[in-house]
Amino acid sequence: MWKTAQRTSPKTGERENGDAVLVRRGPEAIMLAVIDGLGHGRLAALAAHAAIDCLNRLPVTVDLDEAMRAVHEALRGTRGAAAAVCQLGVTPTTNPATVSFVGCGVGNVEIRCFGAKLPILLSPGVLGARVQSFRICRGELPAGARLVLFSDGISQRTPLDSLRHLDPEPLCDTLMREHRKPDDDASVLVCDTEA
Repeated sequence: MWKTAQRTSPKTGERENGDAVLVRRGPEAIMLAVIDGLGHGRLAALAAHAAIDCLNRLPVTVDLDEAMRAVHEALRGTRGAAAAVCQLGVTPTTNPATVSFVGCGVGNVEIRCFGAKLPILLSPGVLGARVQSFRICRGELPAGARLVLFSDGISQRTPLDSLRHLDPEPLCDTLMREHRKPDDDASVLVCDTEA
């Protein structure tokens, strides 16, 4: 139902990566996340991995607001993080079949959608420190839609639309090779919905 690819890399010269990526598949759902620990290096990596550990303990189909609150609490006392978290689920009752989408982004991360219009509005703040509210976006994705989640280590000016023809794996490679900022950790996650 979905085809994914991801890449993540630490800042040039760093040994530990302050970014982390999650892809969790359930029988009829998938959870996707890009976590960007503030800054870079060991303390950023500790925050990013604490967020991933928290998400791994929750069911794939957990209410996303509950998941974001759990990550926010899990990161208290750490450097904190920005995060893009999405859940996709099969909607078998529609014809043609569609994929339900629930997403939330906090801080300096991006969630881009191609092939469907979603009212994605990121929440300002830092997980583990301060977030006024979690803006949860809901919608449906038809077959052939694409989600791209990325940290601020990838340029926001990346011409993603002109790269739409690339499959997920070569798209991730192109973004990391040609649109990554060497002075920051960088992560990208691509998910295509399939018939």
